[in-house]
Amino acid sequence: MTNHSLLSAYFGYCALQKNLDAKTLKAYRTDLEQFSGCHPHLVDVSRADMERYIEQLMRHWKVSTVKRKIASLKAFYSYLVYEDFLKHSPFDKIQLRIRQEALLPRTIDRGALASIFSAAYAELRAARSRSARMIALRDVAVLELLFASGVRVSELCSITCDRLNLDEQVVLIHGKGNKERRIYLSSAAVINALLAYSAVRTPRKDGEPFFFLNRDGRRLSEQSVRRIIDRCTKLTGQPGHFTPHMFRHSFATYLWDACGDLYEVKEILGHSSIKTTERYVHAGFERQKKVLSAMHPRENLKFRT
Repeated sequence: MTNHSLLSAYFGYCALQKNLDAKTLKAYRTDLEQFSGCHPHLVDVSRADMERYIEQLMRHWKVSTVKRKIASLKAFYSYLVYEDFLKHSPFDKIQLRIRQEALLPRTIDRGALASIFSAAYAELRAARSRSARMIALRDVAVLELLFASGVRVSELCSITCDRLNLDEQVVLIHGKGNKERRIYLSSAAVINALLAYSAVRTPRKDGEPFFFLNRDGRRLSEQSVRRIIDRCTKLTGQPGHFTPHMFRHSFATYLWDACGDLYEVKEILGHSSIKTTERYVHAGFERQKKVLSAMHPRENLKFRT
């Protein structure tokens, strides 16, 4: 079979049998087509070929990207062995020890967050037309829900009306790997923002399932959420570029600081592994080091020795 035929069969398997989401499939496609461009016969790739390719990846990509690309290739070759296209995977007997760089979550400090929210509410107060008010109400609701729940931007844009119960203050999130989780929205400000937007929300057609809509009454895109944050940040006049995922990191970090219960934070964020959540412990410790280094009361304790 040609490379194209093998890859088409594999992507079909991933979509139909493994039920992978669109983002994962896109990443697999990117990684495997890149590899296929370097190797005209995928079934003839040797262990030495694979080792050379991994060395090339290490020279040109970040460690996190290299690990993802290797995982894509491993999964593909496991499939070829499973379907009897190959007897052995080129990964057999390859021992990989790739150390992941320790990247702490990037957060937004409370002052900057307050300024961003203040800018969004100022836009709402200044809105004169019905359409401008609807957009301003939506933007406020988007920001409030992002920070109140710590949802991923893809999860936020995929929230449907039937998954948002404002009477019970609960949102049902459809997360990675088709996992669902319920998040309680405890803040009155968040509920009020969502109710206000819900009252003016105008879908393009009856039965539009998605809660957050663009100007055309269709599903709000992830890029639109990024633009909302960028615009409100610029209105504050402060430097910096903030992303939806930084809202998630900020929510998780401040929640961890307040409650100290890692497993509760894990469940709210929808992490599959506690190791992912542990990053917020390290982030909190790094902040602790900075605070104690700059403001430790011992430095102001003066006496004769």
